[in-house]
Amino acid sequence: MKRMLVSILLIALAFAFISCSSTPSSSQQVTGPKVIGATKEAVVLEYVEDRTEFLLLPVMETGRTGHVNGDADDPAIWVHPTDPARSLIFGVDKGDGLWVWNIDGEELKAVDIWGKPGNVDVRYGLELGDGTVDIVAVNIRKVKFAEGSKAAVYAINPDWTSGDDVLTVLADGQAEGNDISLGTYGMSLYQNPEDNKIYFFENASTGPIKQFLIEDDGSGEAVKLTLVRELVYPGNTCEGMVADDQLGFIYIGEEDTAVRKYYADPAKSPEVVSSFAFAEDGYSRDREGLALYECSDGTGYLLVVDQGDASNKIASIIRVYERQGDNNFVKTVALLDRDGMPMWDQDGIDSTATPIFPLFPYGVVIGHDGANSTYPLYDWRDFAGSELDICGE
Repeated sequence: MKRMLVSILLIALAFAFISCSSTPSSSQQVTGPKVIGATKEAVVLEYVEDRTEFLLLPVMETGRTGHVNGDADDPAIWVHPTDPARSLIFGVDKGDGLWVWNIDGEELKAVDIWGKPGNVDVRYGLELGDGTVDIVAVNIRKVKFAEGSKAAVYAINPDWTSGDDVLTVLADGQAEGNDISLGTYGMSLYQNPEDNKIYFFENASTGPIKQFLIEDDGSGEAVKLTLVRELVYPGNTCEGMVADDQLGFIYIGEEDTAVRKYYADPAKSPEVVSSFAFAEDGYSRDREGLALYECSDGTGYLLVVDQGDASNKIASIIRVYERQGDNNFVKTVALLDRDGMPMWDQDGIDSTATPIFPLFPYGVVIGHDGANSTYPLYDWRDFAGSELDICGE
């Protein structure tokens, strides 16, 4: 009856967009005519997800990014060292800067980084002055009112009380000594476990991929970036990156070809270690966001966003690989939006295995909902199902 009604309405209103689906559980197939909010336009289609049986609903989501329309792209999570309930979620809006939410998804601050952001990442324990600070960093694709690209770096205040005191600027689009590749596109942070130095990987769309050391500029109140090496990158456009600090690798998502794996330590070879996630593995289009779910014993998983192809009615999906060894493929998961609908044109993703009580006692996955300009949060236990390990269980 529902299908008949939708058919009649679609004929009568040829240019209207109609949604008639109910919200599926994590074990149901997504079927029936739907209105899917893509980042560019709504798509009316008969959609059946036949690549995976794992359809996952979020536990919650952040508020929207953007002062007007919103153009969310990439998330990161910072886990408070002593009180996980005071952890923070970061997200970039390509038009309006860096957003900060508490772990309940409530907005704390929208930060003007003085330019157009690219990607965002966090690390712990940067040496600054007489102590250390945790940082959140963003690559600025285009600074305001000037020709150039820079790194934005902020110190995270673990004793924050509001958005006013949550971050301190260490470098932004107005600073000096933080220039990076003109037209920078993707980025990731890496921390060497042997000396705790933190590095900033970034690239100008198609390369080269550069590695900068982030360090105190001598004032104890700001940082500078120093180029230490370039990776031998043979490919085309890349944006998604993630570093495995413990195992010593950086993964680069060459969008239309493969995921490239390199040594992250600047003292080691800049050549490609291995490549995987090829077209024959089922990718429909771009390899976008990358994230790691890391267990302390060196095991865990690499998550790769297969962005899908809205023009050909293919929704985004997450492809999961082993973190260790040869990065063998394990499973696929379709992240659904807050209404139980497939998501389109997903960009960034983040994950942590660190317990965040009470909602995420075994870790969390943060997705990207471009249609709603939000970042949905998924319980790792739901994401793992019976096929993946759960750290600490």
